[in-house]
Amino acid sequence: MKRTFLLLLLLIPASWMLAQQFDIEAFSDSTKYGWENYLDRAEYRDELSRKQALLQLYELEVNSLRKSVLKSMIAPGWGQFENKQPVKGSVFLASEIAMLGASLYFFDRSNYYYRKYLNATQVEEIESNFNAAVAPRQYSLIFAGVGALIWAYNVFDVIQGTEEYNARVWERIETKDRESRIRLNGAGLEIEF
Repeated sequence: MKRTFLLLLLLIPASWMLAQQFDIEAFSDSTKYGWENYLDRAEYRDELSRKQALLQLYELEVNSLRKSVLKSMIAPGWGQFENKQPVKGSVFLASEIAMLGASLYFFDRSNYYYRKYLNATQVEEIESNFNAAVAPRQYSLIFAGVGALIWAYNVFDVIQGTEEYNARVWERIETKDRESRIRLNGAGLEIEF
């Protein structure tokens, strides 16, 4: 208890000595925001309120980056479909299916010759079956590697695509708001005459 009291007695004078003077005039100077008078402040406040109302509409239409990436990790191209890029989504999906199919085909061919290699009894038959099993296994690994690269690029592309899509949504909402005489905002309908 005595230590706490002594510590407080030392900290209070130290904080008074180290404290800076608060300049209320510099803090309340509205010209640092580019406002010269009350009308500028009111205009800024109205613009901010308008953008907040538009932001509510934006939140309804925007795609979540996390969800788009997760969808593309589950199925390549799904995130692109979400971002209204069906051609890209189809290309990613088709190329991933093709790489997976080719990889599985060559893996199956390799296993076929490998099983024959295991069952072979003659030296020439053992060597020919082993050599026949090696090349398809390498092709299988190559196609699987290319498939993994396509998958990774798919995730990278969906990140960029989602950001572009969300930017287009915001531009469309702002353009629609500027051109419209009837506006929907967070408070309700607003009609301009």
